[in-house]
Amino acid sequence: MSKAANIYWDNAETARRRTIRRRKANVVAQRTTPWWLSFVILVSLFAMLLVSINFRAFTEMREETSQNARLSSQIQNLQDENLALQEEIHSLKTNREVIQREVKRLGLRE
Repeated sequence: MSKAANIYWDNAETARRRTIRRRKANVVAQRTTPWWLSFVILVSLFAMLLVSINFRAFTEMREETSQNARLSSQIQNLQDENLALQEEIHSLKTNREVIQREVKRLGLRE
């Protein structure tokens, strides 16, 4: 018979080919991933994204906290220095002994 005639006749060869095709289809169907695996992968990717964003924010917050402490310390030192200078200015304006001592130190009078 010709190949064209085989199309219309149901013989043992075509039945064997059908069973082979069915087996291959079953194997392909068994190889598909379960739905929960896709869900687990998606959730884990989302969790990794959240962790990386939160870690970055935590790192920036820690840097800003240390910078804030450093700047607060500098502000306190400058305020103390400013107060000492204000006291010195006041004593230079009002106390004669301090004025004479500074005049001698600068060498303006002998």
